[in-house]
Amino acid sequence: MESADNFAFLLPFILLTFGGAFLLVARYERKPALSWGIGYSLAAAAFAGPALRFWVPIPLVALACDTLFIGAFYFYGQAMLERFRRPPHRLVRGGLAAAGLAAAIYTDLIVGDLELELLFNDLATMLLLIIPLVMCLRHPRHWLDVVLLVLAGLVILETVSRNIFLTVLAQVPSDLADFATSDYAAIMRTTASVVGLLFALTALATVALDILSRYRHAAERDALTDMLNRRGFEQALSAGTGQDSHSGAVIVCDIDRFKQINDAFGHQQGDRVLVAFAAILNRYLPAQALAARFGGEEFVIFLPGYALAEAGVLANMLRLAVASYGWSSLGIDRQVTASFGCAAADATDRSVHDAIGRADANLYAAKAEGRNRVVALVRSERDAATAGKDVSVSPVRSYSR
Repeated sequence: MESADNFAFLLPFILLTFGGAFLLVARYERKPALSWGIGYSLAAAAFAGPALRFWVPIPLVALACDTLFIGAFYFYGQAMLERFRRPPHRLVRGGLAAAGLAAAIYTDLIVGDLELELLFNDLATMLLLIIPLVMCLRHPRHWLDVVLLVLAGLVILETVSRNIFLTVLAQVPSDLADFATSDYAAIMRTTASVVGLLFALTALATVALDILSRYRHAAERDALTDMLNRRGFEQALSAGTGQDSHSGAVIVCDIDRFKQINDAFGHQQGDRVLVAFAAILNRYLPAQALAARFGGEEFVIFLPGYALAEAGVLANMLRLAVASYGWSSLGIDRQVTASFGCAAADATDRSVHDAIGRADANLYAAKAEGRNRVVALVRSERDAATAGKDVSVSPVRSYSR
């Protein structure tokens, strides 16, 4: 009995620790950490509630514990819906919680039937978790999500099994005063703690994963356009695209006379032009392309498996899309154009950056030729004879108006 009493004290402390951890994490990732934190804090208070039986009338203690458990499972469900980005359905879940509370008032304060009180409370908490579980089943984003769903199912299974089997085997006392020290209460605390702690650890892991993903996104994405930044581009290249990293083509482009746009219309309008330009690139680029804003108005695109001619055709399509865009809708009363330089990755390149360097030179050639055009350059036929030396280049394609 002493060990059971110690465990009865330890379980609320453990749950409160998890609740505090979630609430601390909620400072950095509000959803769903805040809901998990509230849920586990309420569960801790519910398991600690029987200690009040020495000072508070037993029916009121039972009602308080039932209310806290219902609240805990309401927020567990809320956290799952937030994690899987599903509609909250607060009206339905709130109505279910209210019905569970009404049943608790009836069984605790009016009839004083412990078995009926346990049945209604377990049914309410179980339904508060079943509804989010069913809504989230088809929407896992990570293997940890699958584990979380499995553990939510185990919580429900534990509740059902306890009601079907343990009510008889554990001989639930009919007197509320004896329940806290009964075998049934000990079994309930033990089974609920094992599954509940695994549930909490998995939920905490999913929240940590979300935080890491958010900070990685911030580190590897341009804050204005949400395209890859230079670091994100490097990371994506090193991760690989499923093809030889030296096989493909590169497009380097920037907006013509962008400084004049900033000077004439202000930096806020200039930012809107950059966002629209990035959206045009994303709309027409193939799915396997890696597109990044390297800084200012300069953008770099790597096209795995593309030949130089294919990259030139795509670049010209992008050029025409930019030139025909309705810039007046952004308050820009002049045509905005862009220039493009293309280059093919070569087997002798040390990295894709060698191709980026050639494409950048082609971009400068496009600027020199009058802007609003695409220029591509290839190595001359003397390449093989001059390996390791400076190699001349010759234009193969130039698209303009």
